[in-house]
Amino acid sequence: MLIRRAVAAPLAACATLTAVLALGGCGLAERAQGSDGAGGDPTPTASQPTPTPEQGGTRPTTQTSTVTAGDVVLEVSSRQAAEVQEDTLGPGTRTVTLTLAPGRTARVSLSSPGTLAVDSDGSIAVLDGNGTTVAAMGPPAPPADAAEGTPRIDVEDIDETQARIEVDDRSAVAQGDGSSARAEPVTVTFVVGTEAIDGMSWGENEGGRSLAVDPADWARYAGEAGLSLIRTQLVAAEPEADSGTMEHQLVCHALGAVDKDTWNLEPWRPDVGLILTATAHCNPV
Repeated sequence: MLIRRAVAAPLAACATLTAVLALGGCGLAERAQGSDGAGGDPTPTASQPTPTPEQGGTRPTTQTSTVTAGDVVLEVSSRQAAEVQEDTLGPGTRTVTLTLAPGRTARVSLSSPGTLAVDSDGSIAVLDGNGTTVAAMGPPAPPADAAEGTPRIDVEDIDETQARIEVDDRSAVAQGDGSSARAEPVTVTFVVGTEAIDGMSWGENEGGRSLAVDPADWARYAGEAGLSLIRTQLVAAEPEADSGTMEHQLVCHALGAVDKDTWNLEPWRPDVGLILTATAHCNPV
């Protein structure tokens, strides 16, 4: 069974749900192409960058930092080395920080077996040979306190094992004389993780069996790829969760109740589809 196929259809209704319930998390990143990354001067803490000379010998070298999470190995290449920190957001996580100038890019390459799947929100799922999600990379984002007008960050696939992160260069800073100047480099951070659930347990709710799922904090905010990994590990641990109604309840929580301590899923609730599940506050009867 390809886990990601089961998740894709409910997520397609996200835009409709936003109109119905004003739920967040459905922004779709437009994509653009560019050249190799540039920016600040972070120092890797979890890996040593490997300089890679570029074609022609006149352009700056590309620095490659290795990100290892479980059996998954990614290489992040940009003009300046990425900073990689281990387990900052929980076991099995890696926090990667880049500094990219507008119009510059970083490349994410999968060097371990499998493929990459770039989702519409900029998150990236790592798939094994069966198409099952084994790791997730959250959408690259600037710091929460970034100044207004910070350029958009785009993510697109290059091929099955490579993706490109680019800071949009269409944003310009207005000057006093009416002209515009190129925006300053942007610090971009994303999280890679392999353990998406902190715990789960069966109990009773409204007179029926209820599965309380506690997703890891990083996975709650890792976009579509994070949700795919949560569902994969949930179904692997509790096969009863592999049903339409529990999937819709899961997606409903991810879109509209992401901060709830536990996401309570009941197998006895009717399968009324994602939109009606959402209008019932994830608890259709």
